[in-house]
Amino acid sequence: MAESTQSEIVRKAIVAIDRGDTLQGLIALEHAPTLRTIPVVNSYLAYCMSKERGQHREALKLCEAAIKQEPQNPAHYLNLGRIYLITGHKAKAVTTFRSGLAKEVSGDGNTSAESPAEMQARHQALILAEMRRMGIRKRAPFPSLPRSHPLNRVFGRVLTRLAFR
Repeated sequence: MAESTQSEIVRKAIVAIDRGDTLQGLIALEHAPTLRTIPVVNSYLAYCMSKERGQHREALKLCEAAIKQEPQNPAHYLNLGRIYLITGHKAKAVTTFRSGLAKEVSGDGNTSAESPAEMQARHQALILAEMRRMGIRKRAPFPSLPRSHPLNRVFGRVLTRLAFR
């Protein structure tokens, strides 16, 4: 398979997955076994496996291996967070999404024609969309206290009114 054909398959599969068509993405990525050396492919394949087949344990291993290979790629954190959501681990998903938002993309391993800045912006938008869908609230001003504690409630309102949050 030619290099341009491989990157085209990956690009189309990722676009389909980000659009919500995980079945099409799964089929495309599985029918190209030579692409399994690319961490981004494994990350997206893991998400598809978890969503379409319920192979959560294998998906978690694949995604975590991709993060070990490319710790700066927010796509891996996006997919790992999605897998955590599918498995019902909302707190882990939030932590993973926040880690992904803090990552900056380097040019290494880029399988598409996007610049690193465009890729980072796209992944951050996808992570934020996932977090909005979950209904994530902002961090409490005093994380060591319960969210319902009067200090958190009062300071949260004050910070919001002053536009610091």
